[in-house]
Amino acid sequence: MKRMTRAERWDAQRRRMAVGLYRAGVPVTVIAQKLKQSIRWVYKWIQYHARHPWMRFRSASRAPHHRPTQTSEVVERRVLRLRCQLVQHQPRSLRFAGIGARTIQHEYRRRYGTAPSLSTIQRILDHHHLVVHARRPRARYRPYPTAEVPNAVQATDIITRWIYGGSVVQTFNTVDIYSNDVCSTTHADKSGAEACQHLLNTWKTLGIPALAQFDNEAAFSGGRYAQSISHVVRLCLYLGIPVLFTPLGEASYNWPVEIFNDLWAQRFWNRHPFSRRGDIPRAQQAFLNWYRTNYIAPRQSDTPARLRRSYPILRLPARWAEQLPDRLPICAGQIHAVRRVNETGYVSFLTVPIRVGKRYAGRYVWLTLETAEQCLTVWYQPRADAEWRQLKELTFLLKEPVLPVPKQFARWSGRSR
Repeated sequence: MKRMTRAERWDAQRRRMAVGLYRAGVPVTVIAQKLKQSIRWVYKWIQYHARHPWMRFRSASRAPHHRPTQTSEVVERRVLRLRCQLVQHQPRSLRFAGIGARTIQHEYRRRYGTAPSLSTIQRILDHHHLVVHARRPRARYRPYPTAEVPNAVQATDIITRWIYGGSVVQTFNTVDIYSNDVCSTTHADKSGAEACQHLLNTWKTLGIPALAQFDNEAAFSGGRYAQSISHVVRLCLYLGIPVLFTPLGEASYNWPVEIFNDLWAQRFWNRHPFSRRGDIPRAQQAFLNWYRTNYIAPRQSDTPARLRRSYPILRLPARWAEQLPDRLPICAGQIHAVRRVNETGYVSFLTVPIRVGKRYAGRYVWLTLETAEQCLTVWYQPRADAEWRQLKELTFLLKEPVLPVPKQFARWSGRSR
């Protein structure tokens, strides 16, 4: 029970005194004059005590009985019904849809017209215990490339699944970080040749990026051999595209493509059992069409198709892709990597240990290799709003001669950036 304040106790005492004096035979006018209250006030509490003899003379709550801004029961029932239907993937048009507040709002607007806000839907789900809140530990600052236009940064990753019979399916997914548009292809293995085939298909459909981001998968980085330049990196440099490798063992750095991988696994792979690898592309294309035109990713304001609509997209011509040599040389360009400094003060770049210093242990540095000059530079940024500091510059010799980027790709890459 809420504890009364001093003023509330004094008011209750005066009311009790007024009723007690009246019951003792004191006239109402005298009671009002003694307590410095109106005659109407005295009669009010006398009559109230007659109707409620067990009252404690406390002030009643002043909270309003009607809240005009309260969400109506009809809206709440509709939100909960939509949530239940989304969980059951019904009707069939919602078989790829999510179950969050944004999807509920979109479906509510389509069915009933004006929809409640995302915060209102989230509050309804919270009230009915339909939301799980996760706490994430605070981590060190990691520098990220900026993506302010489509194809500024494209992140690529591989997800492995198996179909009935034991056949493996390697799916390459490339996400445009600005618009969250995706190119996804399925292959029998995850070799460098398959990765190059996927990238060429991506650049024909999504367009040529200003920066290609990869994790440290052997198909992308070249494996365990020191100073080895993989086929994927050679292809990017041949087309004038800089390359960025994410920190070792930190999949969260590549979060846009990891989020899509989870979405792909939950709403496509887990809902469509396959017995043949050849049945996957058709269903996958249907999923991608739905994704581009209907799905709004977290931290995005619209669908991928609408976000890319007002920007010119430079795509790789098919005839240029067919003219690539079988053996790609190392071309002039940049190879970047974000690395976390270990306890001994070292980082690994192309499987070569690079000393940074123990004072930076646990922090992230940005390494840039200029293949033409064969020069490796180590940069450090303590915060997102801080200036970059050059920590080290050293010679990084390659095992092959470095050639210039072909003229047509040099002009093309300059226009894309």
